[in-house]
Amino acid sequence: MTTDEFRDVWASDTTLLSFDGRVLEVFGFSDTARYHVAHKPTITVGKKMVTIRTEGLGQHSFFFDQHRRSELEAYAARFGPF
Repeated sequence: MTTDEFRDVWASDTTLLSFDGRVLEVFGFSDTARYHVAHKPTITVGKKMVTIRTEGLGQHSFFFDQHRRSELEAYAARFGPF
């Protein structure tokens, strides 16, 4: 889906970011990372890694496929800061 309320984007063949309007989730690891908008997550696309930071709860970084950079940057700009 591509509405403002819900959107998915692949960071790699195994890592998926999903936002449903209230919770940003990262799938593809042994455990799903979930960030509620109340914690104000921000997404930064670096040279090799995506970093999600939250107010007071630390950060989560993971590698992404370089050919997905522009889509990830657009996702970060459209859906963040939350």
